[in-house]
Amino acid sequence: MAAVIDIGGTPTQADFHEAISARSDRWYSACLKITRNPDMAADAVQDALLNAWNKRQQFNHGSRLDTWIHRIAINAALAQIRKLKPGVFEVLDDDVESTETTPHRAWEDYELESDLANALARLSELERVCFILKHLEQWRVREISAELGVKQGRVKQAVFRAVKKLRVSMQRLQEENDD
Repeated sequence: MAAVIDIGGTPTQADFHEAISARSDRWYSACLKITRNPDMAADAVQDALLNAWNKRQQFNHGSRLDTWIHRIAINAALAQIRKLKPGVFEVLDDDVESTETTPHRAWEDYELESDLANALARLSELERVCFILKHLEQWRVREISAELGVKQGRVKQAVFRAVKKLRVSMQRLQEENDD
């Protein structure tokens, strides 16, 4: 990948293979957080890779290839959920990426992810997508606004409402940590 940036040429098949082997799990995880559906997330990543490959001549050499593909994957996931009616998402039962070290830690991680998935499920679609893009994917408000086609103020309100609702929903965890 570094050769692509230094030389300024079109990314090669080897560059794509390197990016896929290094980051495909992260792309899938990000898409899964947005779509909340494993099949849709896998489709979004596949669509992203096909689009990136077909448009590799448009790659901005000032950025990293894996970051560029990540952005395309997020957009593909957003496109998938735009096709659906709000409220038809399923709650995730499993952890996508597991870093278990002990059974106790694995249980704590499972409970946290389950609580977060349930809390995210209670948000409106706009609140959930804005929260994920802002806080998990580190997008700027203006980028979210442009991508979703809504005013920046509406994005800020959605993020604010999402954080407020998540704090209430996740309050039990805070109380347990204080004990």
